[in-house]
Amino acid sequence: MSDIGIERLVDQYGLLFCVECGKCVAVCPMGEVFDDFAYEVSPRGVIERALLGLEMLEHAGLWLCLTCDLCTDLCPAGVRFRDYVEAARQLAIEAGVTECVSFCRDCGAFLWPRHTEEYLKQALGEIAEELLTLCPRCRQYDLGEKVKALAPGSRRVYTHKVHQIQGAD
Repeated sequence: MSDIGIERLVDQYGLLFCVECGKCVAVCPMGEVFDDFAYEVSPRGVIERALLGLEMLEHAGLWLCLTCDLCTDLCPAGVRFRDYVEAARQLAIEAGVTECVSFCRDCGAFLWPRHTEEYLKQALGEIAEELLTLCPRCRQYDLGEKVKALAPGSRRVYTHKVHQIQGAD
């Protein structure tokens, strides 16, 4: 099933249109971020692998991509590499490939590839733990709860006004 899913994604995101110009590899920031960057995990290497029908869901290139979209912006053929990577990651997660993945501690949604999370923790320091363990929705909810705790009276006033309005009908 995953092979059929990958084939569909190859067509959907235009990987067949790749002209092998290498602009995606030249602009890819993974070389500056990760010490283990190599052609095989570059956008061009991942596209080549997908076009050859090789195993993709557990391939490191799928999980190292930073999804910055620089490769897509420069692609003369219009290959939508970031969209392909994000969709292929979803296929992998649905297939149970999760050893390279970090999930939201509250809701369980996909957050980051572990490789990216490790880099961000190193780059961000202490603040990383709070920023990198919650998805945007749960982080927003968490912030809302913290704000409510700081000003509990304002919530009661709002509730009171709602009851006044409802009683006026």
